[in-house]
Amino acid sequence: MEEKRALLKSQREHIPLDLIVEIFSRLPSKSIVRFRSVSKLWSSTTTTPYFTSSVVTRSLSSRPCVLLNFRKDDKLFCFASPVHQKKTCPRVENFQFTIPNNGKLQRYESVHGLIYLETSTNVMFIRNPIMKTFYTLPKLDSNEGRPLTGFLGYDPINGKYKVLCILKERNKIGILTLGAQESWRILTKGFLSHYKVTGCAKCIDGVIYYEGSFGDGLRQELAIMSFDLRSEKFSLIKHPKKNSIATFWSCYEGRLALVSSIASGVELWILEDAENHKQWISKQFPSHREFIKGRWKLKGVTHTGEFIYTSYRSYLLTVSERILYHWFRILYVDPKRNSMRVVMYGGIAVDDIRRLDEVGSDLMKGLTVIPSHIEI
Repeated sequence: MEEKRALLKSQREHIPLDLIVEIFSRLPSKSIVRFRSVSKLWSSTTTTPYFTSSVVTRSLSSRPCVLLNFRKDDKLFCFASPVHQKKTCPRVENFQFTIPNNGKLQRYESVHGLIYLETSTNVMFIRNPIMKTFYTLPKLDSNEGRPLTGFLGYDPINGKYKVLCILKERNKIGILTLGAQESWRILTKGFLSHYKVTGCAKCIDGVIYYEGSFGDGLRQELAIMSFDLRSEKFSLIKHPKKNSIATFWSCYEGRLALVSSIASGVELWILEDAENHKQWISKQFPSHREFIKGRWKLKGVTHTGEFIYTSYRSYLLTVSERILYHWFRILYVDPKRNSMRVVMYGGIAVDDIRRLDEVGSDLMKGLTVIPSHIEI
């Protein structure tokens, strides 16, 4: 009996790490969080970028979500819910984040399952929805320069996350690889001077695209810069528009798209030739025949090409004059099929809404939508 127990113990100790990761990646996030406390090995295994990436890849293919975000000063309220739902959606997972030191949230984005958050005081955070944790990025050495803004990217070939930090000194850029030494590397050549960065950005297939004014000497032009996360090379792309006012950036059919709402429907400028960074094509999609534009605002595009609209109005679900839930209507418009569907995103309960009201949030004006997120 003792020999059998020793044999079983020996077998357990030699379970391949790849198999452990595969088993963990199939578990619900709540179970993963609990199992972190079992051992140091399990804790370290479930917090690596590789593990996060494997879980996210599986989740994005099977359970794509949208993330509803309400921002007010130093507070961010996030609610996630699956894209493919019927007319009503059950209570959604949520989290609340308060910026430390009375800072204000300057920008945030979701990249391959991780959420990047940046404050007005240039503090950068990573939110891991799987582990339900926040991680503060290391500060840059003051001798290297002052942060202007940062962008999170994911390299699908090497399975690595990197943060690109634009410094106020025009000829310096910082790069941080998550999960490695976690120390900044400073680049001083290989790119044009950055005179201004607007904050418009998108990471697609291992490339970070961002907008700004670039050039040498007295010559500056509004353009789009691309940064290849694998080769760490920069390329300048001619801007298809004069500016990005009332325009948001999206991934449309695997390519960068600048999306804006126009009188007749939706206009997209799509980067057709991403490799040579030269060719843009313009597409316009008319509004659905039953679509009343005045009640909706364009907020995003799903991975399948559906346009996401939110209603300017919010709705209360009441039973016997008692408010139970606050509902938000989300409209998905498929321009190719000329079809649309409305989903009532519920489960944002009264206590959540009360917290939003307490900080003076305009519930619809302060709402942003991040498509292609993971189910948390």
